[in-house]
Amino acid sequence: MFCQSLLQSLLFSPFLPLLLLSSPAATTAQKLEESTFKLKESAYNPYIATLSQLLPKASVLDVLASTNHDMVAEDVRAIGMNYKATRWENSASFNDFGTTSWYPQGISTSADAYDVGTYEGKHVTLVSWYDNRDVPNAENKGVRIAFVDRDKSPDAYRYVLLVEPYSNAGTVDFRAVKVHSGGIAWYGNSLYIVDTDKGFRVFDLTQIWKVETGDGIGRKNGGGFSAANYAYVLPQSRTYTSTSPSTPGWPVRFSFVSLDRTTTPDSLLVGEYQPASFTGPRRFIRWSIDYTNRQLTTDSAGVATATWAYQVNIDRMQGVNSVNGKFYISRSNGGSNGDLISWTPGNLAKIASGAVLEGPEDLSYDKTTGLMYTVTEAINGRYILPFDPTVLL
Repeated sequence: MFCQSLLQSLLFSPFLPLLLLSSPAATTAQKLEESTFKLKESAYNPYIATLSQLLPKASVLDVLASTNHDMVAEDVRAIGMNYKATRWENSASFNDFGTTSWYPQGISTSADAYDVGTYEGKHVTLVSWYDNRDVPNAENKGVRIAFVDRDKSPDAYRYVLLVEPYSNAGTVDFRAVKVHSGGIAWYGNSLYIVDTDKGFRVFDLTQIWKVETGDGIGRKNGGGFSAANYAYVLPQSRTYTSTSPSTPGWPVRFSFVSLDRTTTPDSLLVGEYQPASFTGPRRFIRWSIDYTNRQLTTDSAGVATATWAYQVNIDRMQGVNSVNGKFYISRSNGGSNGDLISWTPGNLAKIASGAVLEGPEDLSYDKTTGLMYTVTEAINGRYILPFDPTVLL
């Protein structure tokens, strides 16, 4: 259950193992030219209007009112840190904690959605999961979003399947969204999801639709719509696609994303996961976002140009947040605990080695409480973990 005193109840060791980061790359961290990183905005998806007339509409509150899975509060420990965590359901009939079929990736909260920290008065967390099954592409279900109600006791959640409206031989339909969903950012009624090799996909939270039961995704034989037996779908409304994929020499890898409400204007910050064997750059890139329409700031041609870019040369990054110019990074270490890293441009990064559980992913910051959140993906080790980033110095 959400509690304002959560920050005070978190236990942190004052002796975190902080180490100076030695860059694994041959070149040093450096500022990059922002104008080389551009995204082209698409029009609003034209098929949503028709589908919205055919399908019953639901709201975020409707989804939260119908939660069908419970989370479990659990104290977990890493090196130098204890977490008041929440664990995904692991029951005889449903096992998100240990499934190999789906993996959690991106995280964002109602503090991203609105500056007040709540959405329609509710404290909510959204987490993206991708279909990891070894099945033919046609059978892949794509991405589902867990809508977590943190005002319930215990925290409870329900899944909504992401879909892309399209024209199927002249008939309006929808299909699965088959991306890795490594990072998400919730802003107003827009949900931004990274598409690794392309840019962003955006989903319209005012257009959640209720669908019928059925194994298929899209139109059913004989009428109606289904979504792999999920009760709700969330449609893709627009895209932002990289227009300079080979500049400055390496395509941008949209591995994760976070919202920064401490910049003016607000901005989306993207980072790149790369293994140590990769010989190219590892970068952070920022684009401004317009609070009046929840879209990236573009020119008259619909092109969004980055406002900040930096090569950081940190391997295995999984998530990033920036708060008042300071950067917080999650890093995975295979089957071992992950690291939490803090960095200010112009300085060496500091590493809290092993300070987060195995498989840390995306990050999200709640400035109303001062807490940062990450989600872990390790099988039988899947948690939402809150922590105070100021302990990283």
